[in-house]
Amino acid sequence: MKSRYIFSILPAAIFTAVFYLLPIIVLFAYTYKTGSSVFNSLNLRILKFTSYQAFLSTLMSFAMGLPGAYLLGRTRFRFKGIFAALSTVPFVMPSISMTLGFISFFGHNGIFNSYFLWPIFHVRFEPLFTLLGVVMGNAFYNFPLTMMIVGSAISNLDPLYAEAARIDGASKFKSFLFIELPILLPSILSALILTFIYCFTSFAVVLVIGGAQFSTIEVQIYMYLTTIIDFKGAIDLTILQIALIGSIVFIFGILRKIAGIFSQEISRSNFKFPLWGILYLAGISIFVFGPIISQVFAGFWNFQNSTFTLEWIDHLFSGRMNPYIGNSVIAAILWTGIFSLSSAILTVILSITSAYAVNKIKSAIFDIIFTSSLAISPVILAFGYLALQNWIPLNFPSEIIPIYTILSFPIGFQTFLSGWQRFPEEIDEAASVDGANWFQRLTLIRIPILKPQVISTFFFAFAISMGEMSATMVLYNPQFPTISISAYRLFSSMHVPEAQALGSILTIATFVVFYILEKPLFREEQ
Repeated sequence: MKSRYIFSILPAAIFTAVFYLLPIIVLFAYTYKTGSSVFNSLNLRILKFTSYQAFLSTLMSFAMGLPGAYLLGRTRFRFKGIFAALSTVPFVMPSISMTLGFISFFGHNGIFNSYFLWPIFHVRFEPLFTLLGVVMGNAFYNFPLTMMIVGSAISNLDPLYAEAARIDGASKFKSFLFIELPILLPSILSALILTFIYCFTSFAVVLVIGGAQFSTIEVQIYMYLTTIIDFKGAIDLTILQIALIGSIVFIFGILRKIAGIFSQEISRSNFKFPLWGILYLAGISIFVFGPIISQVFAGFWNFQNSTFTLEWIDHLFSGRMNPYIGNSVIAAILWTGIFSLSSAILTVILSITSAYAVNKIKSAIFDIIFTSSLAISPVILAFGYLALQNWIPLNFPSEIIPIYTILSFPIGFQTFLSGWQRFPEEIDEAASVDGANWFQRLTLIRIPILKPQVISTFFFAFAISMGEMSATMVLYNPQFPTISISAYRLFSSMHVPEAQALGSILTIATFVVFYILEKPLFREEQ
């Protein structure tokens, strides 16, 4: 391994060892005893169902996200930016807020049933508290991963390959299937593995939409730690989760090598909007935009009087809700912004350098190490930090930025890894021959070419930090409130309208931020 690659991978390796591996090892050593029962019948049954629902959820998420990735990365159409922004909002929002938005739209008396299906067709669609509801909820949250990761790759795809195929007589479908799809395969594999892991570790969707009859590994770990107080049982399930996710990541690394990497020039080309895109946008508008809009709508609507109101907003900012959240809403917004911004910047820095080195080293072990944190429950990670406090003086909020970074780093790493694999090395080499140093090549060549990956990683890291709730609940200090915990506390104290109003503000702010950021990510031709 060359020294420059060691220098590039060292920051991420040290950060991962100190803020991820060390707390987990300390927690295992602190709680685990001999006589393991990892493979008992209950754990295996939970593992089987968790894998099954994650597989179905991944298929649905990918089926929803791939057409959107093509539309965003390759075509031009009116309101393209609004579509990209709204589609990504579910992945950003606090889980409890958007889960209730999903329920308010698809519930028995929700908007979809009350104002569309029942009045017109006299039938009801009731996916809640079923396996279909769990799969739909996971797809609702995670399809933006495919849309953003694959869409970013499509937007950089050189059209010369497809044009040459069409000149030789290939149809558009054959050109995509046999020419463009193999080039996009690394990005597709990245999206699939990340989506599966997020569906596998789903928590709020299973707990709220699925109900008590469905128990996944993540839900059971939470129950062990908070209700049964069985640390050993939680560790047993964590071992199973790490083993499975680690194996999947290892296989994924092998498949990506088999798929191969195509070197190409960066070139953008926008095609006309296809007819099938109309049906796709209509379906997404119902399935995704409906719950989002209903959640925003609920924050400004008095259901008893059926009138528009700012009463709930006034309750938030007047200080009346401060006793329930432990601090002011303004403080929650401020600290959430600080934590999320710091985590996003750190994630981008660690991801771009480590992915560069791993792409050069060609070793699957780093894929496993840098992606394995997705297999760890945020609750387990937070308890690891608590166990670590016995030896190291850690206190909230010094713990929260590393935790947020650890949770978002795998997405950034995989996104940049796909980008580096398609990076035109000849441009970098030409600059080096002309005398450009490492910093000049980074700032003037590499980052501009990798701009879609930079923006995508920054946004998703920022989004994950804003919406993270489970680890924050374990370590929470009311002196440093966050929006997600504030919304949860309002919900749990039966101040649902105020919680929905807070969620509405966050949804609108998220939409505005991403609408601004998506311009350089998916460039449009006017």
